[in-house]
Amino acid sequence: MSRESREVHTVSENKIIKMPNKRQFLILIPFALFYTMAAMFGALEKVASLSILQNLGRALLWMFGSYGVLLGMCLILSNRVEIVSEAASKIPLLSRISEKKGRQGKWYVYLLFTAVCLLGYLPYYLMYYPTWLNNDAVWQIEQALGWAAASNHHPYFHTLILKGLFMVGYRFSGSYIGGAAFYTFVQVLVMAMVFAFFLYQLYKRGTRLLWLVLAVAFYAFLPINGLLTICMGKDEFFTAALLLFMWMTVEYDLDAEGTGDEARQSVDEDTPSDAALYKHGGGRWGAYSGYTKRISLARAIRYVVIGFLLCVLRSNGVFIYAGTALILLIVKIVQKQHFPRRTFLCVAAVLLCYLIYHGPVLKALQVEPPDTIEGLTMPTQHILCAYLKGGELTEEEVAMIDRVVPVEEVGDYYNPWLFDIVKNFIRSDGDQQVIADNKWEYFKLWFRVGLRNPLQYVVAQVRQTAGYWAYDVKDYEYVYGEYYMVDNPFGITTQRKLFTYEAELGMHDFLIGFQDLYNKVWSLGLSTWLMVFAMAYTLYQRSSIMIYVPFIMLLATLMLATPVYNEFRYAYGLFAAFPVLFSYSFGNQES
Repeated sequence: MSRESREVHTVSENKIIKMPNKRQFLILIPFALFYTMAAMFGALEKVASLSILQNLGRALLWMFGSYGVLLGMCLILSNRVEIVSEAASKIPLLSRISEKKGRQGKWYVYLLFTAVCLLGYLPYYLMYYPTWLNNDAVWQIEQALGWAAASNHHPYFHTLILKGLFMVGYRFSGSYIGGAAFYTFVQVLVMAMVFAFFLYQLYKRGTRLLWLVLAVAFYAFLPINGLLTICMGKDEFFTAALLLFMWMTVEYDLDAEGTGDEARQSVDEDTPSDAALYKHGGGRWGAYSGYTKRISLARAIRYVVIGFLLCVLRSNGVFIYAGTALILLIVKIVQKQHFPRRTFLCVAAVLLCYLIYHGPVLKALQVEPPDTIEGLTMPTQHILCAYLKGGELTEEEVAMIDRVVPVEEVGDYYNPWLFDIVKNFIRSDGDQQVIADNKWEYFKLWFRVGLRNPLQYVVAQVRQTAGYWAYDVKDYEYVYGEYYMVDNPFGITTQRKLFTYEAELGMHDFLIGFQDLYNKVWSLGLSTWLMVFAMAYTLYQRSSIMIYVPFIMLLATLMLATPVYNEFRYAYGLFAAFPVLFSYSFGNQES
């Protein structure tokens, strides 16, 4: 066969639509089941008002409808190259779409992305100078100034970061406003650099210009990102650590050896040239092996540092890290058929550093741990729902509840969507120390009541977490509106820079309008739905979903302990990761 005929034959084959195989048909079933359950449980009131047959009919419609949409979307996406190729023969404009090719990364490209992100954030910083201050940050500043006892209620590691930056700004300016301004500017700069890093990675992966521009607009000019960067709190630094950990989880092969193809894959794209390697002696692969070992060590150090930061910058960070690391180790063992020693050592190092910090270090610094009730959102809501909503409890079980919180009054404070009200009531009028002193007894109480009242437990679980997985929820979601500037004892007030008062009023109207638009077209539940769809397509293509595991763990921790059923900042990390996640899921076919 001649070269020309082979090329024609290849092009003809490439235009054939690839139909799903048996595995692809089956792999979508659990994802359709997720959408069915999310839709049904997300509308409990409607479910309660319908008969069993009606609910069964709705469930079947959701199941078959979800499966059909998933299958259709996966079929289109998996054949998009062939579809576009066929359409290009009829629409000349489509033929101008360039192929996806990797680009050589240059340092000034990264600086350019950083500058663009800063340009997007600085107007908010100057408009609301020195910061947006919430009650959490007020308490942390009081700890930094020695006005309040050190506490790990809000991660003390972040309080230490806040203290260091705040005091530098205070010493240079002589005012608390200057301290807040310096901390906030550093936070803005760090987030601009982190988001620019991911834009840079998308650029090097060969992301087409249109989608790269959309990613730049997402990170640099979306008001959500700009405003959260100027809010004093733990959310931004934690989000930065989570995104970097996500990237390292899929990009770093810490167990790659220093020889052969595996070594070549483990070296960064800026590998030295052949001439440079020969110059340093040892021949091409002798020098290459030594360089790879240095790269592996550098990667291991970066992995340990980012993993530790993830663990200490938020109370659920260690669970996200540990869960992801466990799955990563299992995957490596299954794929490589040997124990991933280096990855295991790095994971052990992270957890050991965390245990040392969380134990001896915090004890030496005399940092108070969070109180007992802080981490008992779900068990408390389960039991109270069973007690207040017609569940079956014995007199002894009611007496055990009464020892913790007055049962005659708790109904006035119970809120199935917000645990903070009951939590604060227990702190003021109850005795949470009873639980601390009798952990096993209260665990058995929760377990026994649950066996007799599973329906109430399900209702409590759904209402306390629905915002993170249900598409439509009952309350308006304040994406950033509750942060602004609270009253504080430091005399920190908004002191607008460069912009006029009229400009501030215009900005306020714009931000409220954008938040209203967000509530009309988006929700935290929709973020989860999109993530599940991207995971479904990734598995449909027989690719790894390891990049999604940190966010699965994030949502799992919220299912177990979220105090608010619909708080944007708790799941902000997933929202901020979408440009990268979509690139891995939908861009790999052509990379």
